[in-house]
Amino acid sequence: MNTHAFADDSLALLTQQSSLADTPNGPKEQLKTYGIQPDLWITQICQGIMSGSPPKGGFCGGKLDAFLRLDSEKLGLWKGFHVTTQFEQYTGNTVNNITGTLLPPSAIQAFVQPNYYHNTLTLFVTQNIDDHLSISAGKVNMMTLAAETPILGGGGWETFLNRAFAVPKTGIGITAPGTLADRVIVSPTYTLGTLVNLKTAIGKFMIAVADPRNAEDPRVIQHPFERGVALTAGYTLPIKLADFQGYHTIRAAYSDARGFDLDDMDGARARLSRGQPITKKGFWFAGYAVQQYLMQSEKDPSVGWGLFTNISISDGNPNPVKWSLLTGLAGNNLFEGREHDKWGIGYYHYGLSQSLIDGLENLELYRRSEGGVECFYNYAITPLIHISADLQIIDPWKTEKTRETIGAIRLFTKI
Repeated sequence: MNTHAFADDSLALLTQQSSLADTPNGPKEQLKTYGIQPDLWITQICQGIMSGSPPKGGFCGGKLDAFLRLDSEKLGLWKGFHVTTQFEQYTGNTVNNITGTLLPPSAIQAFVQPNYYHNTLTLFVTQNIDDHLSISAGKVNMMTLAAETPILGGGGWETFLNRAFAVPKTGIGITAPGTLADRVIVSPTYTLGTLVNLKTAIGKFMIAVADPRNAEDPRVIQHPFERGVALTAGYTLPIKLADFQGYHTIRAAYSDARGFDLDDMDGARARLSRGQPITKKGFWFAGYAVQQYLMQSEKDPSVGWGLFTNISISDGNPNPVKWSLLTGLAGNNLFEGREHDKWGIGYYHYGLSQSLIDGLENLELYRRSEGGVECFYNYAITPLIHISADLQIIDPWKTEKTRETIGAIRLFTKI
C-alpha cells in the first residue's frame, strides 16, 4: 500500500467532510439509513473589551451542542414524523457579565452566569402532513431556528455574535421569576408552544401559539400558559430582484400576559400598599424583515451574499423596547475555493420605551437606547472547522458607560 497516497486521500477527504464523522460508509451515514442523525458542535470563544469604561480584559468560554434527529419512517413507523432534541452545555466565562450592555455581545454565551444553570435540553416534534403543511410542538431554542435565516443567519455559531443579530426580538417575552432576565427581556430564548407552517405558491404562512415566558423555567413546563398565551402570525413572500432571490417577511404578535406597568415605576410601592395593580395586560408587536441576495453561486443558490434589514415596533408599555432596527450586509465569500467562508457587517439600534427611561430616571437609574456595529469574518479551515474574528463597537444602555470596543476569536467545530 502506498502510505503517502493513502495519507493524501485521507487529507483530501477530511477537507470535504461537513463534519468529522461524516465519512463514506461511516457511523453517521449508516445511522442515517435507519433514521437516526446525531450531530455534535463545539464552539470556543475568547472575547475581551479593547476600549471603553469597563475594566479592560477578556474571558474564554464555550458551548457544546449535541443534536439528535429521528425520522419515524426510516425507523419503520409512519411517514413524516420527526423528533429533534438539542442538549447544550456551557463552559468557562464570558465578557457579557461586565459590559453593561442591554444585549449580550456574545449571544451564544448569554446563559453563562454565576450560580445559574449551565446546561439545558430542548425537544420538539414535527409532523409533515404533506409537502406543504407541517405542525411542530415542544420546547425549542429560538437561536437554533434563527440560524436557518438566509444571509443574516443566527445562533452565534458561525455568523454575528451579538444577540441583536443572533435572534431578533419577538416583543412578547415576559420574565419568569428566578431566571435570567437578559438585561431587559427582549424575547424568550427558549419557547414552549406549537408552530404551523404552510407553503403555498404565493409564499409561506406561519402561525404559532406559545407560552410567553422563557421555557427554561421549570414552571413553564409544569404549568404551561398559567401567565398567558402569545399568538404570532407571519408571512414570507419570495421575490427575485434581477434574478437574485429575496425574501420579505411580515410578522405580528399579541400576548394577553401581564407585564410591569412602566408608566409609574416610582409609584409602584405606593400602589402596592393601596392594593392597586402594578402590572399592565397585553403585549403587541409588529415587524418587517428582508433578506435580498446581491450575488449568488450558480452551482448552489443558497451560497451568496446580500442585504438584510429587520424593523420592529411594539407597544412600549409593558414592552420595554419600543422599536428596533438592524441592517447590514452578510453572506459567503464567492471567491473560488472560499465558498465556505462567511462574513458580515451590521448595525443595530434598540429604542427603549420612554416610559421605561423616565421611570428609571425617577429612581436615579439612568439608561438610554442602545446601538452598535458588528463585523466578522469566518474562515473555513475545512468545512467542519471554522475560525472567526469578530469586532463590535457599542454605545451601552447604561449612561455611565462609555463607548466600548469588543473583540473576539471564535473556533467552531462539527464532529
